[in-house]
Amino acid sequence: MTDDRFSQQSSSIPAQPQATSVAPAHVGVAQRVIAVHSDHHSAVRTLQNLTDAGFPADRTTIVGRELTFVERGTGLLSTAEVTRRGATTGLAIGGLTGWLLGLFNLVTPSVATWWLVVNAALLGAVLGAVAALLGYVATRGRRSFLTEPILTAAHFDLQVDADLADRAVRMLASHESPATPKSR
Repeated sequence: MTDDRFSQQSSSIPAQPQATSVAPAHVGVAQRVIAVHSDHHSAVRTLQNLTDAGFPADRTTIVGRELTFVERGTGLLSTAEVTRRGATTGLAIGGLTGWLLGLFNLVTPSVATWWLVVNAALLGAVLGAVAALLGYVATRGRRSFLTEPILTAAHFDLQVDADLADRAVRMLASHESPATPKSR
């Protein structure tokens, strides 16, 4: 149940109260692991059980351990997709630029703001598509793959402040059900 690396830490810097409504950080406060779960949802469910029983949520922490970063390849970008993405980005930047120019009257007053936005958006779309294609051609399409980044953890520790750990364990034991994972 106890992770000695955390239970023997002492408070060398006292926590300072903050003027905001956010709870102050517990810098240097020793915490103990009271439960270990294989997935985040189970750790959150256990924390919910504790808070439902009146345990202070601001004295708890869920820590993901043994993190692994995985980038899964999902496909290649085609020339048309590169062009579409560049044009979409240019359209948004051009439209925003035209709107700001019209909003602050940085162009001659004879041009209507809506017309300025439309023209700037179209010019932005063309320039964005050209810039994206030039980048694609310069790399010869070698960096045209798509990836999906995923951060996973092997297990999730539910930690509570050391001075409340025994109370939290008793609360979990009294609330244990088949859906609640066993504590370590």
